[in-house]
Amino acid sequence: MFNKLSKLNKTLLLLLIIILFFVIYFFSFKLSRNYIQSKTGEDVVSIDTRGEKSKIEEDIELRNKAESKMQPLQKFNQSKKLFISDDSVENIKIEGEMLENLKRLSTSFVKVRSIEGEFNPQNRGNTNNNVKFETDFNYFVVESDGKKENYKVPISVKEDFQGMYKRMIYTSVDYIKNKDGVGDIRVYKGNEEKGVFPWKKDDLINKILYKREVGKIQPQKEFHKTKTNFTIKIEKNGNKIDIQTMGKDFIQVTNSDNVAYYEVYQDLYNYLDKEVFK
Repeated sequence: MFNKLSKLNKTLLLLLIIILFFVIYFFSFKLSRNYIQSKTGEDVVSIDTRGEKSKIEEDIELRNKAESKMQPLQKFNQSKKLFISDDSVENIKIEGEMLENLKRLSTSFVKVRSIEGEFNPQNRGNTNNNVKFETDFNYFVVESDGKKENYKVPISVKEDFQGMYKRMIYTSVDYIKNKDGVGDIRVYKGNEEKGVFPWKKDDLINKILYKREVGKIQPQKEFHKTKTNFTIKIEKNGNKIDIQTMGKDFIQVTNSDNVAYYEVYQDLYNYLDKEVFK
């Protein structure tokens, strides 16, 4: 009995010592913290992130101010994405090489004070950095941050501008994947031809997944290296669009005289090969 009481007393004593240790540690830490804080005016535990946040906010503010000082066409040429429309379609996304070509062409536009004669733009768009534009291919009017500029399109580039604008819309994958107005679709493998049932059109169109626009050299090489290629003919809003596979990784999109090339995922080629022509 005495031994049990002795062991119990030792256990209680040990617990008291542990509790006393933590009490002393806590008060020592608190006193040290208060002392340092009184000397430096800073909290040694709390991390003040307000300075970092203010720096980020300041950088954003400076960038916004710099952009607001840009002339509209300058800001237009800083954009990464463009959403364009004409009298038939709305908000077709343009990016990559097509957008860069338009930016290069716009450097030849001539700034004028006002527009002479009638201006009835059927073509318009906006950019990812809040620039709006409209054009009738004689004039190009661009606006941002409350500022508006008028540009005359030189006769020497007017035809190129019209062709480029049409090509940007009607050979874009974004236009094809917009299913509004899709009519007959037929698919060809050599001399073999198949129609696409209405309930299968979405399946086919959803397989057209592109990575980026590219030049024609690599797609043409892959076309000649690949034994089997496919052609898709689509009627859409009165327009005829041909999609030619150029191997498994590229496609050529043609609308009238307008041609564009894209690097794509292999889903389209595999679907045509294993599902349509299985």
